[in-house]
Amino acid sequence: MTALTQREKLILNEIVQHFIDSAAPVSSNLIARKPGIGMSAATIRSIMNSLEQKGFIAQPHTSAGRVPCTSGYRVYVDELMRLGRLTPQVREEIRDSIESHRADINAVLKEIPGIVARLARQLSLVMPPALKDGVFQRMEMISLSSERLLVIITITSGMMKTLTLEIDSAISRDHLDWVTQIFNERLSGIKLSVIRSKFSEIISGVSSQESSLIRLFKHGADRLFNFSEDVQLYFMGAHYMMQKPDFTDLETVSSVIEMVESRHILNHMLPEDLSPINPGVPLVRIGEELDNRKMQGCSLITAQYRIGEISGAIGILGPMRMDYGKLVALLDYTAKSLTGLQNRN
Repeated sequence: MTALTQREKLILNEIVQHFIDSAAPVSSNLIARKPGIGMSAATIRSIMNSLEQKGFIAQPHTSAGRVPCTSGYRVYVDELMRLGRLTPQVREEIRDSIESHRADINAVLKEIPGIVARLARQLSLVMPPALKDGVFQRMEMISLSSERLLVIITITSGMMKTLTLEIDSAISRDHLDWVTQIFNERLSGIKLSVIRSKFSEIISGVSSQESSLIRLFKHGADRLFNFSEDVQLYFMGAHYMMQKPDFTDLETVSSVIEMVESRHILNHMLPEDLSPINPGVPLVRIGEELDNRKMQGCSLITAQYRIGEISGAIGILGPMRMDYGKLVALLDYTAKSLTGLQNRN
């Protein structure tokens, strides 16, 4: 990317900040009137022409002012942006929302998108942690009928997964307890992905001839412990996109919301893709950086959180014209609060 002088950075910063606040193109006269600028409108026009030639700002056909381009927002986020400071009230609201559901992690994750969406006035998304990376803690089995069993698997983060198994005949409570005890003793502390691939090896030495249930698990371990595709997405605030002046084309808004509803947005929220250079730092992707034609007018801010040994992601999706400093701070605090949840349990 082309290097900018200090003067160019100063003017770019003014353009981006004013455009974020007003949604209106920014003129040289407007910047010149700001206290502390110390440059004439003519000098500012010259700098704006340079920024435009370098591809950081553009001039809409109907205006004499300028608006930021993707590369302009990129420099702003990376070099010029000041991180926002959350008010004590906002911090308390996020903490209270998490603490009120701390006994049920899934309930917390379903609640968070609504809180963040309202505070950000943007569409908010939460991807729960992938259970496939979790560590087995315990299993419970409950007989639903003579032909069906409910299996509840809990991992060390406290998250749970339920399965319904079809069986050939009724199984006594004593036998269920015996098999459950064996599984809990042998599988405890092992990653689910390892259990899936090495189940028979892990429970070797246990006779399966007298237990159709153990045989069922042996033959079906690859399917029963396969949580790789069990990825969910919770989101709230789609109506905020409809209210933005940036999205005058309803077809564009509809296609973006459709991407969220169909979960294609998950391709941009995988924890392993989030800020590999600076783990724990929210990642901002702007316009063309999302590598999706339907989202080139959008920005996506994502942050990774951890619950125990597994990772999930939280995000904010909106127009490129968004208050990055405020929203990065909001996501960062929320992600860290979610990460701290397991430590408080």
